[in-house]
Amino acid sequence: MRSEPTREQLSEQWMRERARREHVIHSIRCHLAEQPNARAVRLCARRWIADVNFIADGVITVMDSTESQE
Repeated sequence: MRSEPTREQLSEQWMRERARREHVIHSIRCHLAEQPNARAVRLCARRWIADVNFIADGVITVMDSTESQE
């Protein structure tokens, strides 16, 4: 049986997750800023969205397959 995480552990986990998210968002923002015009920025943003959705679908598929095995 797994024990509940302490408040300190939850705080540390939250800080790690926030730092990772800020790093990723910064990287995406930099990539968008490199685009030559507004149209290219929108197109690039749509590709990022499609990529993230594709990754999410893959993660969900794996989660569903592991849940059905339990």
